[in-house]
Amino acid sequence: MSSNKDIARAESVLAITATPSNEDSDNLCSQKSVLASGIHNSNHHLDKDHQENQQTELPYSPFSSRTRAMIVIITALTGLVSPLSANMYYPSIQKVRDDLHTTQSSITWTVTAYVIAMAIFPLLWSNMADQIGRKPVYAVSMLIYTCGSIGCALSHSLAALIASRIIQSAGSSAVQGAGAGTISDIYPREKRGTALGIYYLGPLLGPCLGPLIGGYMGQNAGWRWVFWFLAIWGGVMMLLSIFVLPETHRRIVAKKHCIQNINIPPVMSIKQNNPLLDIATARYPVIALSMFHFAMLFGAYFTNATGQPLAYENTYGLKQGPSGLCFLASGVGCIVGSLSGGRVTDIMLRKRRKQMESSSMLSKENGQMQIKVPPETRLQMMWIGSLLFLCSLVTCGWFIENKVSLAGVLVMQFCIGAGMSYTFQSLGGYVIDVFPTMSARITGVQNFWRSVWTAVIVQLFPTMLDNIGWGWSYTTMFFLTVVSLSLMQIVVFRGEQLRNRFGPKI
Repeated sequence: MSSNKDIARAESVLAITATPSNEDSDNLCSQKSVLASGIHNSNHHLDKDHQENQQTELPYSPFSSRTRAMIVIITALTGLVSPLSANMYYPSIQKVRDDLHTTQSSITWTVTAYVIAMAIFPLLWSNMADQIGRKPVYAVSMLIYTCGSIGCALSHSLAALIASRIIQSAGSSAVQGAGAGTISDIYPREKRGTALGIYYLGPLLGPCLGPLIGGYMGQNAGWRWVFWFLAIWGGVMMLLSIFVLPETHRRIVAKKHCIQNINIPPVMSIKQNNPLLDIATARYPVIALSMFHFAMLFGAYFTNATGQPLAYENTYGLKQGPSGLCFLASGVGCIVGSLSGGRVTDIMLRKRRKQMESSSMLSKENGQMQIKVPPETRLQMMWIGSLLFLCSLVTCGWFIENKVSLAGVLVMQFCIGAGMSYTFQSLGGYVIDVFPTMSARITGVQNFWRSVWTAVIVQLFPTMLDNIGWGWSYTTMFFLTVVSLSLMQIVVFRGEQLRNRFGPKI
């Protein structure tokens, strides 16, 4: 009792003596913590549970629900620039080849260079986002992206277009890691799934909306206007990042607001601030297996998206514009999967926490510690999404091979989008839960491995089509992903044991 009175008296003194200056108000939380700690050390009977209750009474994030919703929307729209830039270009690639007087194999390098850059640059951006904050990374990267898009629109040679595409990719790829870090900044784990589902709509809708917008725009206004549109989009996102989007980095926010001391990234030295060290996180079995499955899935999804224009135009005889409309099927599937999958995951996590809190309250009477909800709980939705994706993928391939009704192909595309969304947010959320203090960087590593594999499979896909056809090409991707899904069951059922033995410890 006396210690509680001492704390109340100390806080009263703080309230009386504090001046209205920003510096003093910024340090108010730390002053209270120091005084409370000192009183605890002198009296030796401040209850540990009381300290925990004081910590949990603080908000996880200082932003209102409306502000957080705005942050998620801006982040998702900014995250859309990378997949849009990749996929709006595909319907016009033949016209670009003719305008620049080059060959099909040479023009393919404008795609490959973009994907390779998309694998490398997120490692640098994500590292910066975890150290200096999210806001400057968004602003600078969107400036670079806008300049790259303008360069693409003004290119009159293949070399200039490839160089501009690399610059464009370097700017657009920043959001891959910084965006996931932003979601982790403002939502605790049990509420993060829904927000991640909305955020991941960007990377997943890009392959669907890109050909639709790019197809009509390239057909009616010319391929250069595709890049002018992207430059305008990037400029708007840059302005929103500068003037509307607040800084969400938890270490920076904690200096100005009283928030829970959870998932705050430590300050790292220059030696530690090394992207190669981030790639080395693949040494942990749970991370290696998760990223392997993620790469196989995304490679198949991206390859399917790039191959659909060929199927619609060559097999079903559609023109460039109507061909783009067919991508709405997978786009709607992505929306349904992202919104429902994220919400269901959050419900499962909260339910699991209540179950474990109930058992831990019983165990507290025996002096045992409270148990944390294992991150593997989030992977329960992965089964549904992966199986839906795989079955729809292989069925779609054989539908195209045998020229089955276009309606059947579109139904399969809807299921591919929904299944991918379910799996995408489960795996993306899992690696963030395992590395909560380096959410942007671990997402950048995840993006690196998926982009490397995507670059390989996209280059191989035309050769596969020529030699084994649609059905067996899709079946090959099916079996590769089945292998990765089978290995993921080790993480689902033995993930906690693997983390306890091999790391990382959370």
